[in-house]
Amino acid sequence: MMKDRTYTQIQKNKVRHESLFHAVNVLTTNRNSSCCVDRNYVRKLYDYFMELDECNDKKEVLKMDLKYIRSWEQLHDSYLGHKKPEDLIVCYLSGPEPQNDFNELVSLGIHPQNIWAFENNNYTYLQAINNYNSLPFPQPKIVKGSIENFFKYTPKKFDIIYIDACGTIVSNQHALRIISSLFKFHRLNSPGIVITNFASTDEIDDFSKLIAQYLFFKDNLFTRNEKELVNFEILEDQIVNFKELINKNFEEYYGEFITRVLMDLSTSIIPGQRFANSQYYNSIALDEMKSNSIKVDLHWFDKAQNNAILQFLLLNYLLDSDVYKFNRIKTDKSKVLINEFSGLDKCSVNIYNSLWSLAGLKTDMVSLRPEIDEIKKHFNNKSIYQFLDAPNSNLFFDLIINQLSFPMHYNTGQIKRFKYKAKKTIMYTDVFVVDECRYIYEWLPTLHLVENAFKDLSWQYTFRFALDGLVKQRLNYNNEYFFQGSVVNKNNEYFKKKELSNRIFIK
Repeated sequence: MMKDRTYTQIQKNKVRHESLFHAVNVLTTNRNSSCCVDRNYVRKLYDYFMELDECNDKKEVLKMDLKYIRSWEQLHDSYLGHKKPEDLIVCYLSGPEPQNDFNELVSLGIHPQNIWAFENNNYTYLQAINNYNSLPFPQPKIVKGSIENFFKYTPKKFDIIYIDACGTIVSNQHALRIISSLFKFHRLNSPGIVITNFASTDEIDDFSKLIAQYLFFKDNLFTRNEKELVNFEILEDQIVNFKELINKNFEEYYGEFITRVLMDLSTSIIPGQRFANSQYYNSIALDEMKSNSIKVDLHWFDKAQNNAILQFLLLNYLLDSDVYKFNRIKTDKSKVLINEFSGLDKCSVNIYNSLWSLAGLKTDMVSLRPEIDEIKKHFNNKSIYQFLDAPNSNLFFDLIINQLSFPMHYNTGQIKRFKYKAKKTIMYTDVFVVDECRYIYEWLPTLHLVENAFKDLSWQYTFRFALDGLVKQRLNYNNEYFFQGSVVNKNNEYFKKKELSNRIFIK
């Protein structure tokens, strides 16, 4: 740890204030804006269709009973609730100067006894304690030990978790693993805030390889011709070209990489592993998961075309096995990143097989139980009214997986991102507002009753209208689920897809 590090620079103080102020404001005064789907979203869609000229969509919506919409709004109210600043519970990494974050939090109205700080390093812990030895209360609860172990063993939830790592997103400090663990052990209330602070790096070439691998398969980040993907040599050429682009714009892409990894962790990576390692997978599939179940070929890359996370894992499976000599894009940092994805304690079914098997449910690569196969056929027989996107069995699988795996969805419109310079190091701060969206998942019944629920049009349309709001949050950034769940066009002036705000450079 650097002896001359300071936590009281003007830029650092400004970012700290802006981040924590936004977090407290969103969870209290503007709590209605914290959820991914607004309480009035279903009713607004209903009104929108009712104001259309005579058309099939309007005829369908006329079949809805408004009491279902009122019931959904009541469910939404029960999950959102109300909070004041003094109700919020916060934790952060202490460092040698815990008073900086503590004083800021108290000034924003957080009750002092609801603030926890963690420090694993003995020398730094003693420094932190000495800062308060001569001062009266209030002061934070400074816990000596690993915050990850606290997440694992202590069943306490927080409203705001602030991970000021100071190091890079991939490092031996395991800051990213801490974030994986907080989602794995479900230590964040919903809605809740995760604030991260990562440093840039001098290892430009290695990180550019890593970023190119991870972001290559994401939409809107690199223009590529899908038809050119005829063999793995061309795939490597394309990723190398992307890597060169990243080298020229490293700060921009590094910041984007941080944001995308954090998005994927809470929505797909952690809940996917949670579901695959549970009993629920075997209630759907006949095939047992096997450690050697992955067979990577171009066919599988095509099958996983809407699953950028899985494509990244498949690529690294090849890199690790040396089946193909991708020497121009190979880096050890990819393996380090993937190891961080499972959090503290490894899962019995590893991340590769977890996400591969879940994708297999949707792509006919996994044998289904007979009763599940019948439900799948119901969703694929085009008997469900379309609106914009035609519902299919992917909607069914996404619903039952997410209902039981408890993802935390990011609220795109409320994400704040900052960049500032700490002495000679560029720092990247991200403020994530995340929401379990239980007002969506609890609306429908469980696995074997979903088909019957969809036959009740008021019930079904209320769900699909609410789902449209969630789809608009993640449409540009995460296509691993609800890929075809839109009810109205993403460019509709009243129901537009959400866009990330640009990262603000604090000078």
